[in-house]
Amino acid sequence: MKPWQQTLAGFLLGLVVVGTILLVVSPQRGQPMALVTHTPNLTPDPTSTPKLIRVHVTGEVKVPGVYTLPDTARMEDAIHAAGGLQEEADPQSLNLAAVLVDGQRLYIPPAQDLTLTTDDRGLSIATSPLVNINTASFAELDSLPGIGEVKAQAILDYRQKNGLFTALEDLMRVDGISKSLFEKLEGLITLGE
Repeated sequence: MKPWQQTLAGFLLGLVVVGTILLVVSPQRGQPMALVTHTPNLTPDPTSTPKLIRVHVTGEVKVPGVYTLPDTARMEDAIHAAGGLQEEADPQSLNLAAVLVDGQRLYIPPAQDLTLTTDDRGLSIATSPLVNINTASFAELDSLPGIGEVKAQAILDYRQKNGLFTALEDLMRVDGISKSLFEKLEGLITLGE
């Protein structure tokens, strides 16, 4: 090996040694990089369970009974759940958009009862309309069987103090209206529109 080749090899070997020493001794620069991977959440978000109410549908429906409905249900939904209206039902006396509450009893009245009477002059037909307990006058309330003047006034006083009745059963909250009297009145009264 010639002297200039030895010098070049020594120089290159020196550069390699110095470079290795500098790599080992010199401080690290920059920040270490961490790899972050996103793991997808495969568990679905819990959905809220809709609140349910139970209502008792009776009267002129095809399948009277107690039904479980969403808390946003309307009277129309309850009638649909009960199989729909019978032919004898009076849909004009109902507020199909009325909001229902848990434990409510819905009475679907028949069309106005017709009373047929005959006398020497012929046949006459008289209707006996339902009495709207939210708007009835003292005289209309007094005309109901079993009510009389004292209970008619008590109904008016209750309405004045507490506002309109929201269910027919609320009539039993009036002093003097028992469950048995309410059952006699049930087919004769309505909440109206």
